[in-house]
Amino acid sequence: MAATLSTSESENAPSPPEGFNSRLIDLVTNVLVLGSLWLLYSAVRGVTAEDYQVALENGRDVLSFQHSIGLPSESLLQRDLLGQVGLLKLANLYYIGAHFPVTVGFLLFAWGFRRQHFGRIRNTLVAVSAAGMVMHLIFPLAPPRMLPRMFGFIDTGRIVGPNAYDLGVAEAANQIAAMPSLHVGWSLLVAIGVVWMFESKWRWLIVIHPAITTVVVVLTANHYWTDAIIAALLVAVFWILQSLRLQRVLSWV
Repeated sequence: MAATLSTSESENAPSPPEGFNSRLIDLVTNVLVLGSLWLLYSAVRGVTAEDYQVALENGRDVLSFQHSIGLPSESLLQRDLLGQVGLLKLANLYYIGAHFPVTVGFLLFAWGFRRQHFGRIRNTLVAVSAAGMVMHLIFPLAPPRMLPRMFGFIDTGRIVGPNAYDLGVAEAANQIAAMPSLHVGWSLLVAIGVVWMFESKWRWLIVIHPAITTVVVVLTANHYWTDAIIAALLVAVFWILQSLRLQRVLSWV
């Protein structure tokens, strides 16, 4: 009788949803891929974190390059807004608070509700980040806020707060890895992904995120215009490559 009840209970027990195992494997695989990316970033930080003199010289070279092609001065933008303490604090908060939460939240949503889109988004994120790390190795770059005061830049995080580098979570950050701006790159990828996944006309509001991010990273003297431009180009290149039938090379789906 007990055996009969056991068998009956076993037959009536809810079975795992169809595809449960494959979804679990996919989740673990994605966690491992993105976790490995973070470990690689930490390793690159250990290699380049002490190259301050080279990074400062590269910063001067970037400013000279921007001046030669007529890009506007980041320091002048800062100077025009130095009296707006509230705005600067908001910019610092956005720099600290939007980068990882928005990107991670977007990735979780895409994986959970738009699985058919997730592979391309993840692959672009990994490719852009990996390319960025290679650039960190070959071209360590000090952000504007680290340049001598003669260049006119203000470290808004240190002056008006909050300062990202006073936080424990920022200890793993490589402060001389300004090129390219992954803040801008990731925010642009989020915007592209949202526009791609949805059909509503309201989806275009997401472009505000990379627009604000670009202004914020420059206003806070964490990046040069060039860092943002290179990041945008990397996102565009790797996104387009996956539209050119290169999925067998670029995709792990």
